[in-house]
Amino acid sequence: MNTFVPKDKILIQFDGLCILCSRTVRFILKADRKRKFLFQALQNSSENISSETIIVSDRNSSYLYFDAVLKIGKELGGIYKTVYVFRLMPKKWRRSLYLWIAANRYRWFGVRQSCYLPSKDEAERFI
Repeated sequence: MNTFVPKDKILIQFDGLCILCSRTVRFILKADRKRKFLFQALQNSSENISSETIIVSDRNSSYLYFDAVLKIGKELGGIYKTVYVFRLMPKKWRRSLYLWIAANRYRWFGVRQSCYLPSKDEAERFI
């Protein structure tokens, strides 16, 4: 149980140096009309966690790799739930696909020199 996540909120921990990850966070910020999500760069976490994964946590569970992506889509609702079609793919394949993208993301999208900084309006949603 993740008691540090406020009730009715979901924490997304992401690689703050990854441009793909930062763009995805900006997208989620715009799509999250219910303001369910909070964000934290893994580089700002006190935990020693690999930056090759995204971690999505609510008060009851934590989701890693592609399961985290599925959780985000489910919670955003609407058209974003269509990502759930990937549940038909075996978990081993989903993880392999996620790790392949993670291993190549810096080469494909680039890397930041410093962590993603939220705007004034976004700052209250970052830990």
